[in-house]
Amino acid sequence: MNTAIDYQYIDSHDHDQYEFAVARAQQLFLDGWRVSIGFSGKDSSAACVCIVEGLRRAKAIRGDVGPLHVVTTNTTLDNMVLHDYMLTLHDDLIEYGRQHDLPIECHELKPALSSLPVVEFVGRGKLLRTPETSSNGRDCALDWKIKPMKTFLKSLSKKYQTDKICSISGSRDDESNVRKGNLKKRGETAHTPVMTDLGWTLALIKEWSLSDVWHLFELIDNDDIESFSDNLRFMKKHYSASNGGACDLFAGKLAANKSCGSRFGCVLCAQVKEDNSLLNQISIDPEQYGFMRPLNDLRNYMVNTLYDFSKRSTLGRKLTKDGYIKVGLNQYSLEYRMDLLRYILTIQQDTYESGGNHTIDLIDYRELLAIQFAWSREGGEEAPGMALQIWHDIVNNGQRYPIPKTTLVEKSFTPTYTYFPLMKFVESNQPVGLDDEGIQAGGKFKEIERMFNRNGEKHRVIRYTESSSFNVVTKNAFAMTFVEDFYLELLEDGHLDNKCPTVMLKQLLESGVVTLAKGTIGRVHDDARRAQALNSLRATTGIPTAEAIMALSVSEKVMNAEISSRQTNQATQQSLF
Repeated sequence: MNTAIDYQYIDSHDHDQYEFAVARAQQLFLDGWRVSIGFSGKDSSAACVCIVEGLRRAKAIRGDVGPLHVVTTNTTLDNMVLHDYMLTLHDDLIEYGRQHDLPIECHELKPALSSLPVVEFVGRGKLLRTPETSSNGRDCALDWKIKPMKTFLKSLSKKYQTDKICSISGSRDDESNVRKGNLKKRGETAHTPVMTDLGWTLALIKEWSLSDVWHLFELIDNDDIESFSDNLRFMKKHYSASNGGACDLFAGKLAANKSCGSRFGCVLCAQVKEDNSLLNQISIDPEQYGFMRPLNDLRNYMVNTLYDFSKRSTLGRKLTKDGYIKVGLNQYSLEYRMDLLRYILTIQQDTYESGGNHTIDLIDYRELLAIQFAWSREGGEEAPGMALQIWHDIVNNGQRYPIPKTTLVEKSFTPTYTYFPLMKFVESNQPVGLDDEGIQAGGKFKEIERMFNRNGEKHRVIRYTESSSFNVVTKNAFAMTFVEDFYLELLEDGHLDNKCPTVMLKQLLESGVVTLAKGTIGRVHDDARRAQALNSLRATTGIPTAEAIMALSVSEKVMNAEISSRQTNQATQQSLF
């Protein structure tokens, strides 16, 4: 790739690194690459200035270059002020492209619904990511950022019918030793696209220093370099606030050693002891950033209670081949998740009612129904639709649940695991799963009967809809109507009275407001049967499900003896024939 500076552009400034980067970007477009750039903060913004100018110069040479796709991923837990600021720059990019006839498209990506942080934490009970609970370092970045970007890049390849899609990053060697090592490991350069797990990648400003980044913004402020936005001047304000008022250039190396490689990470990030960036912002400018303080309180609550084992579920999710499930300390308990839902909805409503410039919107109808689906599928609710009930208590009836004060609970012991004979209870209770008496022979809802095949055997279930991935339908206010109207009608008409909580799972599927990923109906049917067996424990024992499980669990020694005895009996019966 040609990296020579075109000196016709350099009379007005002294930023050679900028001109080298622009020349490489220009050649990238002239070589026929479709280009995408991740856009999230100061470094990627500096890279974006270079890539847009490269596009402009390439377009002056040949009219068919491009397009450029600018992508910001919204994990929903990013610093809300900075994320809104980046979307403002999106608007500026689109307008700049329109004015200069440049093919620039902007996109906001989100993780898959099932991978959204609140669905993971509140819905499925996945533990807060810390160095101790993350099996693969920052797997949160993989689920929340990298996977959505991979999906997007694949869509570009399909759209343009080419693999010549280059992803530009703002990663720099100078950020941290960890970042430098990762760039080296992937073989990324600032000069030539290389193939990585993400696809073709170019680290356009890899060799820049922190001074180079801020010097570019300074030249833009002084009108010495043209850029796509006049709003880039606010970048320094946001970063200065995160450093406690100090210019980021002088705070430099302190920030570079942070494990995120960025000052602005997830507001619930527990990979670091304190989110000093957010606390500094709130301290410096409480009017602009103060609305996020409750999120820091939520983070501290979740960190402090991570090893409060009374907040954990006892029942694991992996079934052994002999029908047992490990009992001990697993994901968050359902009760804890209900509290998290109460705290998050309280934060949202308080922020909304304060009438500020920003809102916190972690859980809307789509996320709420995904959470309810997870709870109904798992089992253990006191009544059908507990997530919907909590929503109405807070959003419509005005109840509030402040986050309690806590102190850090240290990890103190490793529990002894026991084993619960789940399949024995499933077989003895004969749960129907997603089957229903209303669709059985003579039932009045026979028309919603559906069948699926597994291992040559047909299984009857209620009506369901499939899609490419698990989803909640929001089109035409479908999800909102289910929550605000249909759920209340179910309550008023007594359709949820004295019913197994899995009835809500059937309502979500039969209505079509929740769609299943293709080929997963069998697994959901099995999970419904398991949930029904667990829910029956409360009815038959008269105590909460978790306590019943603990009481009925056995040691590993006893489990092995039971399995051995069962195998002996089976062998004896077979010998009789």
